[in-house]
Amino acid sequence: MLRLLLARASKTDPMSKYFVSKTEVLIIDGRIDGYETPLTKPCTHDQAVEGLRRYKNLGIKNIHLCKHTTKRYNKLIREYNKRRKEVKLTVADIAQMTEQAAEAEEKNE
Repeated sequence: MLRLLLARASKTDPMSKYFVSKTEVLIIDGRIDGYETPLTKPCTHDQAVEGLRRYKNLGIKNIHLCKHTTKRYNKLIREYNKRRKEVKLTVADIAQMTEQAAEAEEKNE
């Protein structure tokens, strides 16, 4: 019973999870663009604060502690995976590259 009362008195809910994320803000073609990347998996508040401290000591800027909500966290992970994937070459891309190479050879001659 005492444990429950102490948990309610604390600033953070002991059952809540938190994660560390990094925000990038870029200017591309005169427009502001940005994205957020989660750096850690959801964990307890104390573990997340320790992770935040370590990332700050490494010199990483624009990082912050976020309360874990499943919908938001999964959305950030999906966006991160899309940015990370490589775009595979298609036949049209190869044809365009060969045309550019042929034009470059003609100019050099």
